Amino acid sequence: MKRNYFTMLLMVLVTGVFTNNLNAQGTYVNINIGYGLKMSSQNMPDYNMSNLTIDSTSSTMKQINLSLGQGLTAQVAFGYMFTKNIGVEMGLSYLLGAKIKATSVYGAGIISDYFLSAQMFRLNPSVIIACGFNKIDPYAKLGVIIGFGSIKNEQDNYETGSTEVMKTTLNGGVAFGLNASAGVLFKLTKLVSLFGEINIINLSWAPTKGKMTEDNLNGTDLLPNMTTSQKKIDFVKSYTNDSKNPRSDSDPRQELAEKFPFGSVGLNVGVRFSL
Repeated sequence: MKRNYFTMLLMVLVTGVFTNNLNAQGTYVNINIGYGLKMSSQNMPDYNMSNLTIDSTSSTMKQINLSLGQGLTAQVAFGYMFTKNIGVEMGLSYLLGAKIKATSVYGAGIISDYFLSAQMFRLNPSVIIACGFNKIDPYAKLGVIIGFGSIKNEQDNYETGSTEVMKTTLNGGVAFGLNASAGVLFKLTKLVSLFGEINIINLSWAPTKGKMTEDNLNGTDLLPNMTTSQKKIDFVKSYTNDSKNPRSDSDPRQELAEKFPFGSVGLNVGVRFSL
């Protein structure tokens, strides 16, 4: 009988220790939304992203500095606190980039509008350092960004009696960058907390593929009459044009790869559920 009591007591103690350890582990889920402003911006002259005005006697050009990381973000993150001060987190976020516009005006009759925008799915593993306070807990995060996205390039040409809309999508390749955040966690209960944080992302990305998805002139689709080389692009580090052995029109044309800026600084707000 004593042996049975001893066994039951040992089981209770082991179960209690195991339960306490699970609670001390601090597993949680974050859900947040935010908006990022451009940072580490640059000009994209190859994509006509400058405002240009030309008249009979002069021309004026205004540079537009942009970052495709500007826009709305939504994220779900899974975290684990080893102690009240140290933890790790894996974030899964989606960037819905703002549409950036440039305009060229040629005299009084021809206007061209240019648009660039991006979408990106991002993985964000981070290390967390927290103060470990009970109610209001400041913290910092440092991690890397791994992104998979697409860029939409649109050109709309307007002339008297004529309208042409051309759209191209760029994708392929992987983006790598760094991420840092500083925030404050407001603990409402043992299970629910609110948080706000300032988030900085340093990221660039060079797509590897391009494809024209629309070329519409006054309601007429021009794509069926275009060759593959006119519709598709392979972005490469270097290429050679050989007049004796030219590339076939049935193959995508080659262009030099170009890095697009995706840096941002913004504010995220959300809720944490402790598990």
